[in-house]
Amino acid sequence: MITEENKFLGLEEIKNLIEKVYAAQQAGNYVVFTYDNYSVRATAMKGKVSENKEWEKKFEMETYACDPMQEYNDCIAYLEKLAFDKTQ
Repeated sequence: MITEENKFLGLEEIKNLIEKVYAAQQAGNYVVFTYDNYSVRATAMKGKVSENKEWEKKFEMETYACDPMQEYNDCIAYLEKLAFDKTQ
């Protein structure tokens, strides 16, 4: 959990991201999700992967950044949109 004293992505936020990635993928979209000691990354493409399409959104949240919440919130909002939008 992110608190004022502890401004990094915690287990709760990582679990939430994984759930959103899974929901977006189940809705027929392509999402690459990576997590390591330095950062969390999510790259998304609406619909199926194609050589003719480009990645629509890329998010990188440094796990120990001063304030990763803006990028985290943007990522969550976009993944939720993908999960509930009809794919092309």
